[in-house]
Amino acid sequence: MGSMKDKAVKSVWIIIIFGIASKILGFIKETLIASEIGCCFRTDAYFVAFAGATLLAEILGEGISTSMVPVLLKIEAKEGKEKKIDYVNNLLHITILASLILLVLGWLLSPAIINIMAKGFKGEEFYLTVKLMKIGLPIISLIMIRSVFVAYLQSNHGFKAGAKSWIYYNIVYIIYLIFFNQYGTYGLMVAGILASLSQLFSVIPASKNMGYRYEKILDFKDVYFKEMLIVMLPILLALSINRINIIVDKTIASTLSVGSISWLNYANDIIQLVLGIFVTAIVTVLFPIISQEYHGEDVESLKDTMKKGMRWILNIIVPATLILVLLSEPIVRLFFQRGAFGPEATYMTSKALTYYALGLGSMAFVLILTKIHYAMHDSLTPTLHAIFGVVVNLIFSIILSKYMGIAGIALATSISTTLVTILLITRLNGNMKVIDIHRNWKSLLKLFIRGAIMALVIWVSFYLLGDNSLGLVVSIGLGIGVYVGMG
Repeated sequence: MGSMKDKAVKSVWIIIIFGIASKILGFIKETLIASEIGCCFRTDAYFVAFAGATLLAEILGEGISTSMVPVLLKIEAKEGKEKKIDYVNNLLHITILASLILLVLGWLLSPAIINIMAKGFKGEEFYLTVKLMKIGLPIISLIMIRSVFVAYLQSNHGFKAGAKSWIYYNIVYIIYLIFFNQYGTYGLMVAGILASLSQLFSVIPASKNMGYRYEKILDFKDVYFKEMLIVMLPILLALSINRINIIVDKTIASTLSVGSISWLNYANDIIQLVLGIFVTAIVTVLFPIISQEYHGEDVESLKDTMKKGMRWILNIIVPATLILVLLSEPIVRLFFQRGAFGPEATYMTSKALTYYALGLGSMAFVLILTKIHYAMHDSLTPTLHAIFGVVVNLIFSIILSKYMGIAGIALATSISTTLVTILLITRLNGNMKVIDIHRNWKSLLKLFIRGAIMALVIWVSFYLLGDNSLGLVVSIGLGIGVYVGMG
């Protein structure tokens, strides 16, 4: 098991490296969208349409990959790799058929979907959103096919291709925005289709290198397919509930001023930068390891892996949260303020970013705690807690948005996510004592003292150097240096 953990650490660094590259490219993409199109009804329409076209596919794709990994590991352990590959091919064909059905339903139901996701859209904005959603529907098939191959790769502890595929994805967008932007948001949606297609050119060859070979197999009665469905259905429910938060945020934001959806989207991009580069890498690598340790009934090793993963996340999230809260406006200005993205958009986006950042730690812990429960074949707990989180988010979003605008929507998300995190930790500790605050209070106190000193260094240095790009970068660098040096 030790060699597996060493391999896991190496895989984390590989994913982090590719994650940094893809996130940098992703930010270039977002800044190009912001500077070329800005924050207007067209960008609001595009972001809602893209979510409408891809929301269900992303839920199903994540559900497939999450439930498929433990099943693949079980098949390989019991019946060997050949049977495992047969199962992958069977699931691939079932997935393609399901995606085509969803594509047709999406086309027929697109007006109703947009009415739900953006009830504040009227007239031209509504019709533009519906048209854009219909254009983007082929992305459904591409996302779901990719999820099958990603699961196969992860079951073989292969994470490089999945991470690298996002680099291809963002490059396609950047090429469009630089050379073909005259086609506007319609062209941007077509670029999304091509970007999703480009991801398959990473994961399929990598799967072949790990032993995958294509065969025509289609068997709905396959015992492992039925087993996966049993595991996947509650996972899909939990994922669906989590994604409802996206619909809630966009629906309420659509009733506010024009640009509100775009401001929330750009703020969330920065949050996802942190989660995507570091936290997702850790969670992605640890999930199959935790699954194997759970099946092997190595309780102490399992607890040690969980604790290590949470410790890594905590050491990343504390400084990241402080940086985003302290320097939200200059960070947004550095990333986005140019062209059509003006000072007002910077101010509004930074307000949303500040309140999203307050829940960054909770967002990170929900990711790993949910995966831990799935690895232990407990999908009911995350589902019930996710339902609770959606209800809390809806109530607080309605109330707070009346007084705080989009900042209230972001704060509601942070509050609901924090409550869900507390519930997940409580349940996990009820099964096995993984997080013991009373025993580890000294380590936690030291961590927060390091964070406080880092915040002070950042605040003083930024004040002395001035509100400019150089001052921002140097201040953050000094703060992180002090934080790491005290570790």
